[in-house]
Amino acid sequence: MKMTKDMAAFRAVAQAKLDAVFAERYAAILGPMQAIHARKVAEAQRVIESGVTSLLLAPEAKRRGVAEKALAEHVMLRAKRQASQIGALEAERQDAQAEIAAARSPAELDRIIAAHGS
Repeated sequence: MKMTKDMAAFRAVAQAKLDAVFAERYAAILGPMQAIHARKVAEAQRVIESGVTSLLLAPEAKRRGVAEKALAEHVMLRAKRQASQIGALEAERQDAQAEIAAARSPAELDRIIAAHGS
């Protein structure tokens, strides 16, 4: 990027690059089966809270040879780990956005983007 007095345009470009970088990082955490995992979490919560049988979890529990509630607890543990990773990533993204807003030069914007994975 070239130096200019009007940083707004450069910040907008940097923000778009940052969004693309973080979209890839979020996708790496969530994976391609995100919708199924979300459904399993919802079913696991129901199994744990009410003891009902889940048409989604019961076959897997049977195949693994574990109680359905044990599988539900395992699903919730994995979901909590994933939520922790996403939370940390979101905090980093927000910090990077603040850095972009405070940047004083295009070179500084380039360094910010590079520091966060691009």
